Amino acid sequence: MMYFRQLVIGLQFLTSTLVATVALGAEESLLHEFDFSGVPGQAPYEWLAAREFSLERHADNRDRIELYHANEALHVRVKKPSFGMVVHELDLPGAKHLDLDWGVSDYPEGASYEQGVDNEAIMVYVFFGHERQSSGEMFVPDSPYFIGFYLCPPGPDDVDEPYAGHHYQKTGRYICMAHPEEGQSVTTRIDLEEEFSRSFDIPYVPVISGISIEVDTTDSKNDGHAAAFIRRLAFYP
Repeated sequence: MMYFRQLVIGLQFLTSTLVATVALGAEESLLHEFDFSGVPGQAPYEWLAAREFSLERHADNRDRIELYHANEALHVRVKKPSFGMVVHELDLPGAKHLDLDWGVSDYPEGASYEQGVDNEAIMVYVFFGHERQSSGEMFVPDSPYFIGFYLCPPGPDDVDEPYAGHHYQKTGRYICMAHPEEGQSVTTRIDLEEEFSRSFDIPYVPVISGISIEVDTTDSKNDGHAAAFIRRLAFYP
């Protein structure tokens, strides 16, 4: 898990489609799933630890970021400018599609990758491969390839556009998947092979090697507050 911890250190330097719901065909087989509805009587921090999630940066500071279960979902509420990640390492050969059931309750004001403000209320990172690629920067640690999928309000960020951030410009991309209204729950299906192939100029797609749920409001204009939720994350062939 060391490279994920190193990546978290690097990502703190970051000042930083609604895809129609697709019915799963009978031929599809679930490879891996996280149901974030929680367990009655168990705090979300205990629930995440039991499933080998690691809370990084401000994610374990409850004065900044609060995690709680409600309405069969894991909610993330940010109280002040913060950057936090909930990280899980895994190895999923054959995973080609990702389903997300999620939403945003409060967008951080001014967040926009199009306009260079690399903030978001929720982003799900998917890491590709175990080999760390050069970040190209002396003080930013190397990382596997990754794509961060996020939700954004109607505005400058285009849906399904792979943006490069301030760092990891060769190894990382950030894609807004939908423009939902605040409080709206959306279901997103992502073709991981397609998104990777159009984001990076390499002839193969490395194995899925990790995920992270992230929030960043470090450059937001509304005192850094934001809120989002996620109910389900599932990988399919």
